[in-house]
Amino acid sequence: MNRRLAIALIATLCYSCQNAEKSASDALYEQALDLMHQNRFATAEPLLYRVLELAPDSTIASIRLGEAQIRQGHRQNAAGILDALPAVARRRPEARVLEARLLAFAGFAQEAELAVDQILDDYPASLEGRLLLAELYLQAAATMNLERASAMCSQALASQPEHRDALYLLLQATLRLGRFTAALERSQTLIEAYPDQGSAHLLAGTAALWADDERALPWLERAVDLSLDRPTQRLEALWLLKVAYDRRNGYPPTLAARYRFHTYSPPTAPTDLHFSDIGREAGVDKRDRGRGNTWIDFDLDGDLDLFSVGIHIEHALYRNDGKRFADVTQAQGLADPRGGWATSAADFDNDGDDDLFTSRDAWEGRAPNSLYRNDLGHFSDIALQAGLADSVDSFTATWLDFDLDGYLDLYVANGISGSGLGNSLLHNQKDGIFLDKAAAAGVADTSKTIGTAAGDFDGDGFIDLYAANIGELNRLYHNVGDGTFSDVAESAGVLFPVEGSYVAFFFDLDNDGQLDLFVSTMSAFPDVLNSLVTGQAIEPNRPFLYHNMGDGTFTDITAPAGLARSFGSMAAGSGDVDNDGFVDIYLANGGPQLSRLEPNALFRNMGDGTFRDITAASGTGSLGKGHGSTFADFDRDGDLDLYAGLGGHYDADAWPNILYRNDGPTHHYLEIELEGTRSNRNGLGTRVVAHVGTRTIRAAHQSGFGFGTSNGPALHLGLGSATRIDSLDLYWLSGTHQRFFDLPADCSIHIIEPSTAKGRTGTTDPAYKISWRQP
Repeated sequence: MNRRLAIALIATLCYSCQNAEKSASDALYEQALDLMHQNRFATAEPLLYRVLELAPDSTIASIRLGEAQIRQGHRQNAAGILDALPAVARRRPEARVLEARLLAFAGFAQEAELAVDQILDDYPASLEGRLLLAELYLQAAATMNLERASAMCSQALASQPEHRDALYLLLQATLRLGRFTAALERSQTLIEAYPDQGSAHLLAGTAALWADDERALPWLERAVDLSLDRPTQRLEALWLLKVAYDRRNGYPPTLAARYRFHTYSPPTAPTDLHFSDIGREAGVDKRDRGRGNTWIDFDLDGDLDLFSVGIHIEHALYRNDGKRFADVTQAQGLADPRGGWATSAADFDNDGDDDLFTSRDAWEGRAPNSLYRNDLGHFSDIALQAGLADSVDSFTATWLDFDLDGYLDLYVANGISGSGLGNSLLHNQKDGIFLDKAAAAGVADTSKTIGTAAGDFDGDGFIDLYAANIGELNRLYHNVGDGTFSDVAESAGVLFPVEGSYVAFFFDLDNDGQLDLFVSTMSAFPDVLNSLVTGQAIEPNRPFLYHNMGDGTFTDITAPAGLARSFGSMAAGSGDVDNDGFVDIYLANGGPQLSRLEPNALFRNMGDGTFRDITAASGTGSLGKGHGSTFADFDRDGDLDLYAGLGGHYDADAWPNILYRNDGPTHHYLEIELEGTRSNRNGLGTRVVAHVGTRTIRAAHQSGFGFGTSNGPALHLGLGSATRIDSLDLYWLSGTHQRFFDLPADCSIHIIEPSTAKGRTGTTDPAYKISWRQP
């Protein structure tokens, strides 16, 4: 009897221990799940590991651990956890949702959408599947569908009215649709349901900021107070609070120090240079979620006109009529409702008027690009007959004559949405048709190229290519000269950045005759905010400025040049805005998130290898999401003006594009209009060298750089204090060398390439046609 009692007692104790362990693991699991619902995945992670120590066979804890890993960006860890699950567990809806989330993280949003659709077919009540589908519909990608995201969240809330993720996602969808009144109502609902969560107040404060509602201030202040243990979230709340106060003439003197964002003050250069926003006055303040733009004299009247494209919105062609621009889009055949991403100008058929290329559809999937041929000022889309009408996911493109046959070819970045398409090298057949030679030439990069640039970096007379890739090493394609290219990025030292590469351009930053290279980075917003505080980059999330050493290699000089900060640069432009003879850099910053309000930036080239931030002094620091940024002297007063395409990815994030008029003061200048005869008609690739006193000022003509855009069609040289040019040398792609002596400054000169070669080093008779046009 005693033996039986002892056995029963032991069994009871074991059962109690198991129940205690189960109870402890259940409590920890619920605690971890609550943290995950607050997006505190790093904090939840150790709790889930503890659950698995107590309950090693807990499949759901393993799945949640995988979710916590992928939500922190640890794809390989999450994939390893998923792969280790038993086959039966892999069929659970939660595991299948994790698998779909891994697909989305890898850039396969459409495949993830199909996977979730199948989950919902098999498990119609899967709340997690429905909410992941809402997340996919919220993405700035091919799956974006804000209305369906709203519907998915509403369905989830019908069964669980206070489900945190559903409330968050519904508010985000409403805000991105630009329904600010409804967003404010849902913000109130969210913070009433979750009054002690800083993230709820941050999202509500963001909505109020966009709605210009006075509740932005108290909601964002509350977000600061509730985020003391979440420094990244607190920093974002502080920044948005600063933006809200800036709209009300700055911080009040009585505001507590804990609510102030303490911005690092970068070294600045003394300057009187200032720009004025005259976009509305000039009639070019289009709201098209500004993408690419290009300057073009489409009607050959001597004035620079403007072409601008946006996402799924009709193009705009503005004719320069002096003080204002006239919208002539419809009349000139460019009222294309498909919109575009990047656009650039070049005379591909050498008939004397510039044509236009426009790319589609980037992150949003595949669509045909357009080639608009200019026929006496009227445009026709000839992409189909030119062989460019394939459905692709293109981003930027750059013009070049890679085989020196006198006709411009086009290098196009494809595959950005994850389609697997390689880049195209479209070879001009001289009859209006292009053939893709990328594979044969060795430049059919499938690494999701986003930025392209062309320039003769080694001075051998052949134009080389650079490809900035998303999540892969970048490429520097050296033009061998026989129709093929070899990737020399590693030996040249220009592989980076890897994460966040965006756009690129070649330029000669120090006038040493070697083309240097700038590559922008789309840094994460927390890194940008930290950089605004510290003045330092969060490595490696920063731009890369590569100095050409003249021996086939480059050196990263970003830090000594003063550009080692984290920026969300989706585009960049270059031009000598003060005419001092050194090219300056404009960074167009931002990101898809509506909370990401980041100032664009203008950096002055000091001529000693360094750059100084003159954004505040110059008045160019708009918070509008920046894209195409192009320089041209549209008013012909001798200095470069700036057109900035602004706007984010969502309907709500539409900003008016800005035309910044350069009000000076600036130095002297020379504008050079090139007309090729043996080289391509635009003279793209031509190198120009101006000798003024003891100085040498250099430039190379290009089109399709930065955000795949084009500056004004003429080369603009700042001359500093020089009032005359001692000598001017032109080196055409045909090998022809021209030299002119004793030229005046502060005017435009039209130079025609001689129709017969004179040798690479010889001089030519200066009697060749030169046309002077005083501005």
